[in-house]
Amino acid sequence: MPEQRYQDIKKVTIEEDMPGLAAKTFYRNKYYSLWMGTRHFPELARDQERYLKKSFWRTGTTAAFIIPGSKPDPTMEELLSNSSSKTLIREHETQPNGVLGFADYAPIQYNINDSPSVVNLIPRRGATFIPSEPQIVNKDVVIMWAHESHKSVSALVNYYIDLLVDIEITIKVNLINHRLPRLVVVSPEDEQRVKHIMEAVKAGNTEIFLSAADVAAIKNVLDSGATYIIDKLQQFKVYVENSLLTFLGMNNTPHEKAERLITDEANSNNQLIMQSGDCFKDVIDESCEDVTNVLGFKLTQEVKEYQEQLETPKEDEEDAEN
Repeated sequence: MPEQRYQDIKKVTIEEDMPGLAAKTFYRNKYYSLWMGTRHFPELARDQERYLKKSFWRTGTTAAFIIPGSKPDPTMEELLSNSSSKTLIREHETQPNGVLGFADYAPIQYNINDSPSVVNLIPRRGATFIPSEPQIVNKDVVIMWAHESHKSVSALVNYYIDLLVDIEITIKVNLINHRLPRLVVVSPEDEQRVKHIMEAVKAGNTEIFLSAADVAAIKNVLDSGATYIIDKLQQFKVYVENSLLTFLGMNNTPHEKAERLITDEANSNNQLIMQSGDCFKDVIDESCEDVTNVLGFKLTQEVKEYQEQLETPKEDEEDAEN
């Protein structure tokens, strides 16, 4: 047997893992897109907003700072003009204190609360506008977080994604099992007997009368079918996806199912969705407030409401009162 080279072993390993890798890539892209669409920062440009949300997904944190030299200075002509103050306000009302930038950071010092107090900003792709000297937290920069746990969004959802990938692979294995032809193992003396019975089955006969010898001959055939569990796996997959949507603070109840939920169940589900969503919203709101107060750049977030409030029909309310 020829010796396998490292490249061959690596290629085999990658090819064997391709189904799981494809499923993982799909779910990561799916929930990354959902996360990117859940909130909006109206004061930021499109690229700024995308970078901020991407940082939250990738690392769960970023350092906000005012890009040096971006604060607008009034020209001499504006200062001498009669309407200079109004002109300046009108021209620079969107970013009066400069352009807001975001960057990864490496803590240098920590305070008594184990939070970074001095950091170095890490330039990505050779960015030259990022300050190279140490930055003081809550003076030069503001550390922003995405979740109460201070973990990245991707790390928080990876547990669910890995579980969904396992379910997908199991479903695929079951589909392969059900595509396999039925293997019939019989002795030479029972071959004709089994063929006759199988032809009766294929013909669609609703009743087939068997002798004791027929039952003994056909026993292996009757026991060789694969158990159908794909429907149960699909239900489990829906449950896991709903749990992940709840964790992200998104509505997880289809409209047709929501109509069948009783009021207590609906309220409990909505409350859990809102509480999970607040773990993201409250922390990001605090970070935006710090950016506004420390850096002088007004920053707010708008969260899309995915929760559907289930209202009890008037007829049901009247029946409950009676």
